[in-house]
Amino acid sequence: MKTFKRQESNEIACGIDFGTSNTTVAIAQGNDDPITLVPVEDEHLTIPSTIFFPTDSPTVVFGRKAITAHIAREDGRFMRSFKRVLGTSLMKEGTYISGRKTNFENIIGHFIEDIKRKAELSADSEINNVVAGRPVYFVDGNDKADKEAEAQLDAIFAAAGFKNIRFQYEPIAAAFAHELTMGDTERLAVVMDIGGGTSDFTVMRLSERYIKKHDRQEDILSNAGIRMGGNDFDRALSMKCLMPLLGLGSLWGCKGLGFPITPFFDLSELSKIQSMYTQKYKRDLRQLIGQSNDKVLTNRLLSIVEEEQGHTLMSIVEEAKIRLSACEQTTADLSFIEADLQVRLDRAKFEDSLHGCIESIQKTINACIVMAGIKTDEVALVILTGGGTAIPLIQQITRRTFPHAEISDGNRLSSVGFGLACDARRYYLGDN
Repeated sequence: MKTFKRQESNEIACGIDFGTSNTTVAIAQGNDDPITLVPVEDEHLTIPSTIFFPTDSPTVVFGRKAITAHIAREDGRFMRSFKRVLGTSLMKEGTYISGRKTNFENIIGHFIEDIKRKAELSADSEINNVVAGRPVYFVDGNDKADKEAEAQLDAIFAAAGFKNIRFQYEPIAAAFAHELTMGDTERLAVVMDIGGGTSDFTVMRLSERYIKKHDRQEDILSNAGIRMGGNDFDRALSMKCLMPLLGLGSLWGCKGLGFPITPFFDLSELSKIQSMYTQKYKRDLRQLIGQSNDKVLTNRLLSIVEEEQGHTLMSIVEEAKIRLSACEQTTADLSFIEADLQVRLDRAKFEDSLHGCIESIQKTINACIVMAGIKTDEVALVILTGGGTAIPLIQQITRRTFPHAEISDGNRLSSVGFGLACDARRYYLGDN
């Protein structure tokens, strides 16, 4: 058991931003010490929220190393985006790892325990106090499931060894991080946090002189959120531009009907990919493809499923999405499916695929503004956080919605974790 030099665990706290795509942790050690982000994978301050369970080893692998193991086709179970399971029926159903039924509390628990261990090694101290980030809604339109999701995450943090656990909305945490450097003048701000699984929004009054206020409720005018984020953008791009290469839109059966859409949707949805690898799913897919009128295309679909390469495909989609945020065109290399298979992608098609997502996000922003009782031209500052805010189309609707606001988009992937540690210091360490 690790022995720490520093044991005054009541003098230290941390903030953990457990994200659908990436995770960060920051440490607060006393009121006068600076808050620090912890390197969570080698020198990296963020770690992909991924796990790999090797078949022939009890050692669980996390983050980039998990992705590398999966891409290298090592024998084992690869998982990502498991935060999205919170509050859903899958939490109770569990899944199979190396032939054994495993519940998602234990799966997510492995990941949180690893983050806690790295934070404690960095601080050389046991850490009992945590403020954990949460979306405004884990589950849309279902208060019972939303409360269950938070309770499940609370139990996971407790099982990982935390004794004192509080939750904070992720966009509010991002606001706290920004507040440290903004000066004493009060500004009306909107935080837009578009992560891998959710899009969350907060309207809040910010000022550096408010940092030590223990109760910030009067400064928070409204919160709104939707279960939609980068994973949904990946799915939209995949369905629009890649799935047609695998048979989406082709004909099926003697009556020339469209090939069923379900396997294409499942392959484009990270939370459903693993379910395609059961023997029953593979058998049913072979039967479907037996009646395909374009087996050149649909056999590509079959090969991905039979070789269990769905996550490889969606990693390529995600990388293409990121590149299209920086340039107008890119190429997705699909040679792992078939020699020399490539697809040319352009930003216009990507943005067209996002039409439904953007419409839902815009409605949620509008609802947040209405709940706050303000007008958009009163907003002086918009804080963008989360990887999804790097997409040019998101930035365009931001400028269009808030024409007079300053746009701040630094530290997209780390501001929430940093802000959660600010909140932890205020609450646990008497920074008031």
